[in-house]
Amino acid sequence: MEICGLVRGSCERYCPDAEAKMRIQKKLLNYFEYKDGQKQVPGVLVKEFTRSAADAKVPKAKDMRTELCLNKTVEYLLKDILLDERKPFNWVYDFVFDRLRMVRREIVIQQFDPKQTIKLLEPTIMFLAYSRYRLCAEPIEKFDPKICNQHLQECLNMTLCCYKELDDQSDHKEFTLRDLQRRCFIEALYQLFNLGTPEALVRGLTLPAKVREDDTFKLAFGICMNYHRGNLYRVIVDLPKLPHILCAVAAYKLQIIRRHLLEIFTHAYNNKQLTVPTAYLLRLTLVDKTQDFAQLCRHYNIALTPDSKAVHFNKTVFNSAAETVKAQREPFIEAKLQRIYLPEVLLLKKLWL
Repeated sequence: MEICGLVRGSCERYCPDAEAKMRIQKKLLNYFEYKDGQKQVPGVLVKEFTRSAADAKVPKAKDMRTELCLNKTVEYLLKDILLDERKPFNWVYDFVFDRLRMVRREIVIQQFDPKQTIKLLEPTIMFLAYSRYRLCAEPIEKFDPKICNQHLQECLNMTLCCYKELDDQSDHKEFTLRDLQRRCFIEALYQLFNLGTPEALVRGLTLPAKVREDDTFKLAFGICMNYHRGNLYRVIVDLPKLPHILCAVAAYKLQIIRRHLLEIFTHAYNNKQLTVPTAYLLRLTLVDKTQDFAQLCRHYNIALTPDSKAVHFNKTVFNSAAETVKAQREPFIEAKLQRIYLPEVLLLKKLWL
């Protein structure tokens, strides 16, 4: 039986003509859609996200983009726009987030098959995961992590469902080695994004052997298992071994881990005569500078010696009511990200460095 209302896009432009004409006339272009930032000169327009009304008709083919055009759109956004430094990155994020959201909507409207969907969603996942780290220290008016997390989880769930559907099909062997590597990377990202949740661990244990045996996935899943067991030392040791974006995703929980470690030390070394060397604690908590660690100690009311070379732990004065420090960009991750060409990584063309 024919699917009612199913329409395949025929538009080969980033923005359909009707929308482009309307937005130019009403001056509704985004900063990145003007040529060289000139307010009166339209440049490259990209179809913006719009919510569908309850009584809305099925979009016409000419108003929806083809699969090839959607892939080109994603590539344009994650190459040309992502590297545009004329505005702060939160401006870039807002624009790309909106346009990728429209790509996702067209995937649903056109009912793409699992392979088509995966190809478009995997770069979206990478962009959201990177942006979540890049903007983690920004105030709420510039970046809302809750919304980013929600959309990242939705994209991950949708992609993982597509993987499952392909696993259940008899022709899934058509996938190339690179397809498998991309999947292993996304499966690892899902594990680290959901660090500490039993659902992620259950999925990790039930994945096909070809995924579980991948080195990147094994490292990520091992970190998740150690976190579940409470072995934070192994988590800290293995976390810097992760590649770039995965390391950034895992590090979002780093402040929680640091707090847990300091609480453990507060009980284990609760003695006026005992001190713990600051240099050792720096390595253990992955803090780069002594002054940053001293600030962390002050936040939880932990005393350092006058020369800041050792720490006195006292469980009676530890400020357990203090909020966990907000996630921040970490020097060891910044060093990893500086060594990559970001568009290649986000488009999953080069992940294994």
